[in-house]
Amino acid sequence: MDDALTLSREINRLFDFNQDEQFRLRKYFADNVKKIDVVVAFLTDFKTDDEKRGYLKSFISTHAKHRPKNTAEELRAQLEALKLDEVSDLLLESEIKRRKREKEYRETVNIGLKARPPSSGAKPSTFFTTQITNPILNGRPLELTGPPINIYNRVFTKFLEDFNSIELEVPPDTLEWVMDIISASADKYFIEDGRMNNMREILSKIFGTIVLTSYAKGCSCDGLLTAKVGLLDAYIGIIEGENEVGSGETDPSLKAAIYYRDYWSQTVVEQIRDCCCVPSFIITITGPWICVLGGIFLNRVVVQPLTDMIPLTINVRNEDQVEQRYFPYLRSFKLDDKNVNFIYIEELEDNRISSIWKARTTNMENNYDIVVKFVKNYNITAHKICSGKGYAPKILYQSPIDEFLALGRYWMIIMEFVGISLDRKLDQRDIRPSNLIYNDVKLAIELLHSNNYVFADLRLPNILVYDENERQRAKLIDFDWCGRHKVDKYPSSLNMSIQWPTNVKPGTFLMKEHDIYWLGKLQERLSTLTDGFQPTDGFITLMRCLNPRLTSKITGLESEKAELKSRTDTTAENAELKTIVVRLKQDSR
Repeated sequence: MDDALTLSREINRLFDFNQDEQFRLRKYFADNVKKIDVVVAFLTDFKTDDEKRGYLKSFISTHAKHRPKNTAEELRAQLEALKLDEVSDLLLESEIKRRKREKEYRETVNIGLKARPPSSGAKPSTFFTTQITNPILNGRPLELTGPPINIYNRVFTKFLEDFNSIELEVPPDTLEWVMDIISASADKYFIEDGRMNNMREILSKIFGTIVLTSYAKGCSCDGLLTAKVGLLDAYIGIIEGENEVGSGETDPSLKAAIYYRDYWSQTVVEQIRDCCCVPSFIITITGPWICVLGGIFLNRVVVQPLTDMIPLTINVRNEDQVEQRYFPYLRSFKLDDKNVNFIYIEELEDNRISSIWKARTTNMENNYDIVVKFVKNYNITAHKICSGKGYAPKILYQSPIDEFLALGRYWMIIMEFVGISLDRKLDQRDIRPSNLIYNDVKLAIELLHSNNYVFADLRLPNILVYDENERQRAKLIDFDWCGRHKVDKYPSSLNMSIQWPTNVKPGTFLMKEHDIYWLGKLQERLSTLTDGFQPTDGFITLMRCLNPRLTSKITGLESEKAELKSRTDTTAENAELKTIVVRLKQDSR
């Protein structure tokens, strides 16, 4: 009774209903008392009186039930019997249209209750036959396009605004979750339900519980997202998928549209369906492709795509999917107003997605090696701060804005070729203890920090080692991630299998202490080095197995090496130790 009183007061307060509308509205709720509490609950969700009026008027135009089928003359007589002051032709026409909408609404519900399972109903021959008499307004064919769904519920508009916003703040945990989705989507699945089982598990980490609910004769989509409306479950998301493109006989978007209609046609959700347009998101997954659609239930079901088919097999280093193989057609750059030509020699990264090349000039008096790099983001300012003090290779060229746009928003960066990466040097056992590597890197980081920059990715491949006056020194490369302290953020493609500093995740702020963490790792790694050739335990064991007589010689070698290690003459020490190794190898033959 309290809900009925509240509803009556709201109708009076809004005072935008004419006499006929008030009569219809009160009569509708008198005939449908059980729906009053649901309607009152929905009214509290609207922020403005205009939204509340529109919602209540929808019951007049769409949801009125149990009206008899009448001719125009019978309708006129019924309207006059309501003792209205005047029955105009306009009112009569409006009532005829309303009853037609109601008739279509009941037909749509009945079709949803009696329809074939979506697995067969979505087959083209069946689907397009049904579209002739009881269509789903999804633009198939084009004339069966419904009204814009975003004017019926603001959630679709909000989704599109967020989806298209470059300013949208995405939490780090969500970025990490997105990388899980990408990895799972690109994987192969030999079991029919394997893909959707895995996707449900990952999606549920953000969306919450995804349920599998059957209706009619065991029909069930690949997942439902639900929310409580009073004591009832509302379907806010419907998920449908196929293992791979072409693996099924139907389009998942057609199946999902039928699932939307059929789920919302069930009697168990009738109270919700008769009170609003039951907006739902529809998510289709086909192999590594995903699409988001929206559905509403008017007199006919309307389903419209909110996104394109989005490929999830992206290059995680390339968010805009511009293919790397097109870049090397550029074979010249401007340097001091002179056109410098070059040829590519090799990729500097041993992987399929490398966008860094070693190249060599071809038209200079003294040709030299260069590095050609294509990147989406690069901190030229920070690089030049370091190169000005000798802590980074000299920048020779950066794309002007017109070239940047022509390259699909990629910068071409060209710099001098200097040295070999520290990780390769360590693999080759070619780092001498008496080096200035750590000192140079530390000074470079201090220089960046004094300008409020964080290098961010101070791993071994991003440190170059070169010789200067018989001393090994270092320069920094790859300023792709370098940014301002506590302002810029780590990329969404951050590889979480790497042991990053504490609390570093995709989308978290760059902080100077992260560079300090990597400096500590570098110092620890370099402190373990010894000079010259280092026979490993495996090498020594192998030699002993091949020739037991070498045991004493190897033991002697270890003693001599320990003695040499204490000497200060590095060059002589290295030469003498290598002589011992050569002697050992000769004895083993």
